[in-house]
Parts: sequence; structure tokens; C-alpha cells
Amino acid sequence: MHRKLSREGEKHRKPLPFTTAEISAVLERLRSECSDQTLLNSIHFGPTAMTFIRRLLMAGGTIVADTYLLANDVDTSLLGQNGARVMCFIDEPYVVSLAESRRATRAEVAVDHALTLPGPKLMVVGSAPTALHRLVQRRQSAPMTDVCVLTGLSGFASAIQLKERLWESDMASIVIRGKKGGAAITAMLLNAILAEVQ
Repeated sequence: MHRKLSREGEKHRKPLPFTTAEISAVLERLRSECSDQTLLNSIHFGPTAMTFIRRLLMAGGTIVADTYLLANDVDTSLLGQNGARVMCFIDEPYVVSLAESRRATRAEVAVDHALTLPGPKLMVVGSAPTALHRLVQRRQSAPMTDVCVLTGLSGFASAIQLKERLWESDMASIVIRGKKGGAAITAMLLNAILAEVQ
């Protein structure tokens, strides 16, 4: 009887988040700016994400933000000397025009455009659920080996579900799971990561 209860407990036990000394150092950097332990406990790193970001910086890849608010909060002094850049396409005229003609959101069209860029891409989503939805949707139709996604969407159940869909996919990702997040926190996390992988 006791053995059966033990097995049931094991079945429902939540797996521990993947971690390394480097990830712990990132979270320690973040802790110095954010004292919300619940938020820190919600940050989950996929096993290949940190390596992907390091390689992106070495290769001069692109960090694509879903909004200019988030893009402007990225510390570009942490991008190194290999040509890595931060970009946002949400207000570009061709994105606006194409979104109108497709009857799609600008965030969706901006994702589609970003995915055509050469080289590795870190897609950072802090405010636009439709951007994350489009990324998950695109992954279902084609491999995305040159893409990593960092997301800290906050708010309603739909955002939480989108983050879980990403987390359960095979994409390289870093996800602030649950309700917490937002553009400012997402940028803060990204800066902590960039500072650590230099």
C-alpha cells in the first residue's frame, strides 16, 4: 500500500527545471534587479538555449524583438564585436501594408519576415501573443533549427497556454512560465543572459 502511494506521488511530482552553473549565474544576475522569487522560479531554460545564444553572438546573428519597447531595453553593449544586432519590424511600412492586405496582425507578419533573415535568430516575445502563436504555428509546418525563442508573455490563460505549447515543442527556448512576465522583465532576462554568455 505504501509503495503504491509512493508511485502515485512520483507520477505527479513536477520535474526539476533544467539547470547548469551558467543558468544559475544568469538567475543570480536577475535576482540583483528583481526580488520576486516566484518569478525567478518560473524561468525555464531549454537544454540548448544558452549554447544557441552564445553561437548567435559569435556568428553575428539577429535578436528580433516583438516591440520597439522591448528592443530599446536591450543593452547593445553586450552584443560583442561580431555584428550581432537587435531588430524590430512591427512598424516597418511593408509589414503594416502586408498585414492589412492579409488581414493579419503586424506581429504575425513581422515574425514571418524575421524568419527569412539569414543566420541564427533569437526571437524575443514580451508583449505580442500573436507573435508567439505564429512562431509555434510555423514550427508545426517546418523545422526551425536556426531559431531560439525567449518569451515572457504575461496575463491571461491564452498567453499561458501559448507559452506551454512552446515549452512542450522541440524548439530551443527560454520561457517565463505561468502568469508573470511582461516586456520589461523579458528584456531584463535577456540582458542577464547576454552579460553571462560574453
